[in-house]
Amino acid sequence: MLEFLAVVAVAGLLVLGLLATAAWCVYRRVRRSRLVTNARAVVASGALADAVCRPAAVRSPAAALRVLRLTRAQRVLRRRVADAARAGAYLGDVPAMLPRLQVETDRLRTGLGRLPSAATAAGRELLTAADRHLATLTDLNDAVTTTLGLPAAEGTLSQEAEDAARGLRLYAAAYVELTNSKSAYAASGRLAA
Repeated sequence: MLEFLAVVAVAGLLVLGLLATAAWCVYRRVRRSRLVTNARAVVASGALADAVCRPAAVRSPAAALRVLRLTRAQRVLRRRVADAARAGAYLGDVPAMLPRLQVETDRLRTGLGRLPSAATAAGRELLTAADRHLATLTDLNDAVTTTLGLPAAEGTLSQEAEDAARGLRLYAAAYVELTNSKSAYAASGRLAA
């Protein structure tokens, strides 16, 4: 009887472990789904828009406007970089810079959210920093948009195929040249003999 209870307990733990793993995988899949991601972006934008539209809650409308612009510029840049990467466009170091740009955007958004008034020197400095960062994001966005208009970068497979074809052509041309020169040399040798 004790063996039976031990087997049932082990089987129960195994089933419980499998159910927990399946639930965790489903949770991660739902959390990463496009619908949930878009819903989070809408809720975040809605909260920011609500803060801008409610004058009593806003200490500095200029700061709230900068927060909205920074958030939108960062989101658009991320989307454009993803589109360009899917299209095979050359992006240089821009994808590696995205996390650092996001950190700077978050730092500025946090500072602007705590800004009591834009009339102070620190407030004006923070607004200026936000404007500079916004200009940087806009400039990068324009550059990525420009690369989207360029032809896609050559894939390695097509480049290798072109190189192989070029090598075969060169080999064939060298072989023809070699065989023609040997026959011409042999013919001249026979004539001289």
